[in-house]
Amino acid sequence: MTIYALGDKKPEIAPTAYVHPQAAVIGDVRIGERVFIAPMVSIRGDRGRIEIGDETNVQDGAVIHSEPSFVTKIGRRVNIGHNATIHAESVEDNAAIGMGAVLMLGSKVAEGVMIANSALLYNKTKTEPNKIYTGVPAKYMRDLDPTSDARRAIDEYLDTYVANTELYRKDLHKIEE
Repeated sequence: MTIYALGDKKPEIAPTAYVHPQAAVIGDVRIGERVFIAPMVSIRGDRGRIEIGDETNVQDGAVIHSEPSFVTKIGRRVNIGHNATIHAESVEDNAAIGMGAVLMLGSKVAEGVMIANSALLYNKTKTEPNKIYTGVPAKYMRDLDPTSDARRAIDEYLDTYVANTELYRKDLHKIEE
């Protein structure tokens, strides 16, 4: 793992979390239980605190950064897709952030929301629970019923990443050439 203290601010990482050696975790960051952090992820708690809830996954190339004016809180069982950029104030439980999505400064993603691939959520935008947002700028598309097939598919995907925390901690090893 590439973990850095910044001054007196040291990341707190749960023992059941997995942080890939090519990810960077800097400063005032708390990572919960069974969180999966993929290669090339950057989590920078240099300006403000970042908290990542249990069973969340942050996929390859994603960036999470905070500001001094708020704590960036990522809830429990959140899926953050490849190359997403998170400058949000909050992403509540069971949200799904699509690949390449951008959550601008101070935005708030409600519980159970899906932000589509490549969507842009402008500064200080607030979403409503269990809805899908898409586009640039991100706009409401439709409801996301918590009992729907789409929601079940997201939950199954999350379960795969939760299982990966154990698999990667136990079985991933670098092949020396």
